[in-house]
Amino acid sequence: MKVLSFAAVLRHARFRRVWCGQAASAVGDGITLVALPGAILTHHSTTDLGLVLGAQSLALVAAALVGGVLADRLRRASVMAADLVRLVTAVCFALGAARGPLPVAVLLAVVTGFAAGVFTPAFGALIPELVPDEDLPKVNALRSITVRTGQVLGPSLGGLLLTAGTADTAFWADAGTFAASAVTLVGAGGTRPVRTAGGTLLRQAREGFTAVRERPWVLTIIVQGTLQLLLVMAPVAVLLPIILEERGQFTAYGPLIALQALGSVVGGMAIAAWNPRRPGTVAVLALALLATQLACLVTAAPLVLLGASVVATGFGYAVFNVAWASALQRAIPAEMQGRVFAIDTIGTYGLQPVGLALAPVAATAYGNDPVLWVGLVALAATTVIPLFQRDVRLFASS
Repeated sequence: MKVLSFAAVLRHARFRRVWCGQAASAVGDGITLVALPGAILTHHSTTDLGLVLGAQSLALVAAALVGGVLADRLRRASVMAADLVRLVTAVCFALGAARGPLPVAVLLAVVTGFAAGVFTPAFGALIPELVPDEDLPKVNALRSITVRTGQVLGPSLGGLLLTAGTADTAFWADAGTFAASAVTLVGAGGTRPVRTAGGTLLRQAREGFTAVRERPWVLTIIVQGTLQLLLVMAPVAVLLPIILEERGQFTAYGPLIALQALGSVVGGMAIAAWNPRRPGTVAVLALALLATQLACLVTAAPLVLLGASVVATGFGYAVFNVAWASALQRAIPAEMQGRVFAIDTIGTYGLQPVGLALAPVAATAYGNDPVLWVGLVALAATTVIPLFQRDVRLFASS
């Protein structure tokens, strides 16, 4: 069946080994998507939740460039061993850190985010070392589907664990998945690839920024991501559980996260089976499906409609992420990919902590609806304007 052809990439033994660990970790991450907000909201305020999530995001951005440089100097699988740090923080949360003073939770969130920032660019740059070029779209699709499947199973399991016991049990499960990930990375890096990176961190960073500037379409999409994360995606991420709690529907949060992940699974399958002539156009328009979720939140739509909108949102996220990752892996020289993926992370997520921290503050001051309307307008503008650039529509330099 053509739509399932992406699974054929599992014939590559090294990729299959890494994939197994990331599949386990994806389930644990899905559990934490429910466990962390549940634990923080139980013992702290809604504003505190924004601070914890914002601190984690800020640390991820701050660490990304370090991770990118390391990924262009060292074996990328070795850099991904940063999952061991996330194992330690998950254990700390499992021991009840969320019940303590807020600074403890914020500190653990910072450490978790830093480790994720080191891990992320190394993982993106490792993929082309594990599979041939023609398999990149299918690998990125399978990677997206795996993560989102984990976010279907994980939140559902997390919701059950919260209902049956406490968030501590959920965090223990997450710690186990990070341990599995670290084990599968042993020996996955092979021999050290040839690198051209050298000199100081600043010099190597400049080389990465030069590679981005030489491809204006890459810079455009990174700026688009910055604005959408700040004004649209971050507010939705932090306001969704808050709005559900205000309406007495917080028990629906886990299933809604699972539905969004389910949409991402379908989106990953769709883009794996389709090779559009203008992948950039398809990817940018796919992100605009988030407008359906914003509209449902503004109009206080029934949960059934809200559920359909989060499925559409997840579908759009997967289509964009697969097309974007494949475009970068093909357009950027192998010795630069760690740094370019890091710059993408910094540029895209640079202002997300501000959005996560300020969204609940703005909602408290002005109400939820004005924040959501600003998101709708910003989403429309950042969807239409980039598409005037031909290279953005192609996701390639003409």
